[in-house]
Amino acid sequence: MCDWKYLKSVLRVGLFLGLIFGVVNLISSWLFPLLDDTKGVLFSFWGPVFFAWAFASFRAARRQGQLLSGVATGLIVAFATICVIDILNLLRFHLFLNELTGRADWQGMMQRFRASDYDNLRTFVTLEAITMTPLVIGIGSVIGAVMGVVGGSLGLLSLEWRPRLPNATFQPPSRA
Repeated sequence: MCDWKYLKSVLRVGLFLGLIFGVVNLISSWLFPLLDDTKGVLFSFWGPVFFAWAFASFRAARRQGQLLSGVATGLIVAFATICVIDILNLLRFHLFLNELTGRADWQGMMQRFRASDYDNLRTFVTLEAITMTPLVIGIGSVIGAVMGVVGGSLGLLSLEWRPRLPNATFQPPSRA
């Protein structure tokens, strides 16, 4: 299960997903800079991310025939995805800082900035984001492992539901 080829391919999947979803986040901020992070907006972004992690886990568990493969895949894919999204999110903060400060969900950040000793908002936001990075990666990785359990379990169940033919070779009925 833990060979380097497998690990590299799973990491590549996570990096690719992070790039896709991170770019979607950047484009969304460019097109809709004042769109607040409501429950619906967050679900429309993170729902497909979680589904992708579960699907990768489904395929891994189905291919390997082990739940552990699905869980490991979910965790590793999530870790890589979150790392890339986090980096691109930091880029988003820098590119759209002026627009983001007008959002309702950024008012807490603005209050913390005004109460801080920092003179530069960009520096403050960068340090806040970097400070939160380990927690974000940790939470994302745990969610990835949970998606790994879900997807991996479904992958193993799909093996059980697969139609099985007897050992004899299948002969289609003749049309005589």
